[in-house]
Formats: sequence, C-alpha cells, structure tokens
Amino acid sequence: MAPVHPSDDDLHEAIARIRRDRDRREHGFRARALALFPPVCARCGRDFQGKALHDLTVHHKDHNHEHNPPDGSNWELL
Repeated sequence: MAPVHPSDDDLHEAIARIRRDRDRREHGFRARALALFPPVCARCGRDFQGKALHDLTVHHKDHNHEHNPPDGSNWELL
C-alpha cells in the first residue's frame, strides 16, 4: 500500500493552526509575565517603557513552552 501524502492545502492549514495556537499561548503568558515583572531585561538590565515594551519577550528558563506556572517562576523577560 502506497503512503498517503497530505495535500498542500492540508499542510498550509495545519501550519496556520499551529502558528495561531502558539501565538495565542504566547500572548497569554506574555501578558501575565508583564503583569508580574517589571519591564526590564533580565540579561542586560535595560528598562523597556512605553513603545519599547513590544521588544521584550518571555523566555522559558527550562526551554519548555508548555511549563507556564501561574507565579511565573519559569519565565524571564529578555
């Protein structure tokens, strides 16, 4: 039996769904991290106020993007 290959449309839809899920997840923990921590880079100490705030990203200390404790103990702003 020959292997079944998904169509290009199926692949594009799957990629879009994965990206939407990732963006939704990241927005949730980013908003929580910004509420918990001052807007300062944990690595260089730069203060990100006002328009520069969008440049801050949430880094997962253990590199597991599914590990998002409510107290933010696995996050740092970079």
